[in-house]
Amino acid sequence: MRITVLAVALLVSSVAVAQMPKNDNKDFEYKGEASVKRAGTGDLMKRIEKWGTDYFKDATAFEIAIDDSTKRFIEMDITETLVDSHFGVNRTHKNRALSYHIKFDADRKDYSYAINKFHYKALEIDHKNRETQLDAKLSNIKGAATGSLEEEIHRRMETTIENFTKALEIELEE
Repeated sequence: MRITVLAVALLVSSVAVAQMPKNDNKDFEYKGEASVKRAGTGDLMKRIEKWGTDYFKDATAFEIAIDDSTKRFIEMDITETLVDSHFGVNRTHKNRALSYHIKFDADRKDYSYAINKFHYKALEIDHKNRETQLDAKLSNIKGAATGSLEEEIHRRMETTIENFTKALEIELEE
């Protein structure tokens, strides 16, 4: 009985670990809302801008757009180069890049975010040395390495969300 319960618990936890959230269009999308302890008007926007500029300083491409009319929205387009990865003994992905979009809506101490528009590029080499060029929305990539790839990206996004959640609490010095 204990072994069955343990096996079910392990199975459920392992399935839940790699799940990237999807929106209504079945595309990957992370969404959330939070509040910081203290922030005056515009402070949170400055914190988001500083975080993005610092966090993505080594990105292959980084663009930031701030909506000056409402003073609420910040959008970031990011392309990061990923290290080559071996997905088991059957698949290797080389020349990898991940692109995605982050949109923040900040209103004084409160903010919401959406991370979406995931696009993945790589050269996949299988165990017979056959090459396949991958260049598509992440949600459209299907193959033997899909589960491991999604798990890798999911961990990366969780780290990014955790990082900006902490960084946005820090007051900037004038």
